[in-house]
Amino acid sequence: MSERGNIRDWLELLRLFSWPCIILPAALGGLFAYHQGDFSLPRFLYLLTGILLIHVSITIVNEYYDVKFEIDTLEQQKPSKVLVEKRINPEFSLQIARILMFLAALAIIGYALLTGIGGVIIFAALGMSIGYFYTAPPLNLKYRGLGLPANFITLGLLIPQAVVYGLNGSLYPAGLGLSLPPALLISAILWANDMRDIEADREIITLVGFLGLNKSYYVYLMMLALPYFVMLYYFLNSRISLLGLLTLLTLPLAIKLARQARRGINQQTEMLAYLDEKTAVLMLVFNMIWLLGYFTL
Repeated sequence: MSERGNIRDWLELLRLFSWPCIILPAALGGLFAYHQGDFSLPRFLYLLTGILLIHVSITIVNEYYDVKFEIDTLEQQKPSKVLVEKRINPEFSLQIARILMFLAALAIIGYALLTGIGGVIIFAALGMSIGYFYTAPPLNLKYRGLGLPANFITLGLLIPQAVVYGLNGSLYPAGLGLSLPPALLISAILWANDMRDIEADREIITLVGFLGLNKSYYVYLMMLALPYFVMLYYFLNSRISLLGLLTLLTLPLAIKLARQARRGINQQTEMLAYLDEKTAVLMLVFNMIWLLGYFTL
């Protein structure tokens, strides 16, 4: 068997299902620039390509160290088992990740030189560092209970600001509040994943493990509920259009997820098995409507 894998193995390793967690916050940042009259589609696509290159590289790095430190095992239910099953040689995958990271750095530096917006290099370096040290030593953020805060900041808040800055050379502080729904729902996916893996993750520190399933359930509820309150706040303050109210159509799914999580912690642990995937569906639909509501303002 080839240690370099095949196309199917690489597609599994790259976790295409996770890309909306990158693309939607980036699109929101593009809309911030659009409403300020500074949007450029070619520049946006260039930035998005660089961000996706960073995402892909750190996805591989994170899985590499999860396997290296024996966090991932054959017995666990994981979206990718490519490295733990050695369908792709882990060391080879790490080499590819470093090449992709280097290419991403070149792309961002090139963008800074072409546009004169040098600050994008700082954003890229910050995002790349948090992503790399998510599992890599010496920081090992994921293993120290800092994984979820790191993702909340990076995916939910940093990416929209990086994109709007890359497009017009200025930050958009008002966008931090508008970024909360994507940030919270992306975090809810990770939280659901940690609830499912609470037993498997006993060798590391997670916030779910620290709080226990009962208290973690209420944190999960908060992450599901707050986006709707944020939506109502911005609608009442005329910051999103009437179409933003269509996010309420996803409320039955959010309630169903809350009930499923409740059953999962009441000795029906199988109910937690696919909670993260179903939360990802809620995140995708809610945030697409959220973007539409903001775009049509």
